[in-house]
Amino acid sequence: MKYLYTIIHITIKMNSIKNRYLIFFLFIGVNTFAFAQQVATLDNFTVYERNGKVYLNWVISAGSTCNGIKILRSSDTINFTETGFIVGVCGNITTPQPYDFVDENPIINSLNYYKLELGENGRSGIISIEVIDIGTNNYQLRPNPIVSKAKLYFNNPQKELLKLSIYHINGKEVSTLTTRERYFDINAENLNSGIYLFAIISAKEDILIKGKLIVAH
Repeated sequence: MKYLYTIIHITIKMNSIKNRYLIFFLFIGVNTFAFAQQVATLDNFTVYERNGKVYLNWVISAGSTCNGIKILRSSDTINFTETGFIVGVCGNITTPQPYDFVDENPIINSLNYYKLELGENGRSGIISIEVIDIGTNNYQLRPNPIVSKAKLYFNNPQKELLKLSIYHINGKEVSTLTTRERYFDINAENLNSGIYLFAIISAKEDILIKGKLIVAH
């Protein structure tokens, strides 16, 4: 263990005939690790989903250190369980340090809440992501039937601009939406109850996905 030695000069004038000075040297051992060990803080903490896996990325700020990182997951923001652990000293005194982790088995068709425990020297806030199984149809509509509003999920890893066209069963187009996300927010409050068809269309007018939805007010 390294120590920093501080020399303190204490000079006391002596009442002697030669008026000499007596000098004391005081050595104080200070554990340098105590100075280096600071509360760990994050520059950022992000999460995204791809192909049913959740990818977490974070950066520990320069000047922060910790001993081990726990990745915790919850389905309700209250009861967290450890889903991963990064061993060893984390962070760096001089430079920001990036980290990443892949949750191979997130909770499907549910919101997943994540937070980090940076040893005993700090915790992150909570971030969340919804992991949806789109199945063999390449989409999932939740809820279905639609009472008022719903989300139509699908894969869009490149965040392409896509269009959703909704048609009455007789073929008349009744609604269009666009998105670069992996879902459409559907508001069916102005649609009559019944069966509708839909198509997700690319910018090149290619039909990527077709399906049907039910509106039941």
